[in-house]
Amino acid sequence: MPVLELDFEVWCSCGEGLCNQTDSRGHKGRTGITVEPCQKCLSREYDRGFEDGKESKEKEGEDESL
Repeated sequence: MPVLELDFEVWCSCGEGLCNQTDSRGHKGRTGITVEPCQKCLSREYDRGFEDGKESKEKEGEDESL
């Protein structure tokens, strides 16, 4: 298999650099690039899930009072 060396940067769609979340070894023994989500997007989704859960619990409480 030929070896190819590339020098490139990986960026999240939100604009955050992903230099510490990128691995060129691939996944499960396969050749490729693995990219983890950036901390900014993970935090945003965590906050969104927290707010959704809070709203769901509040709605559940309203339904029980009816």
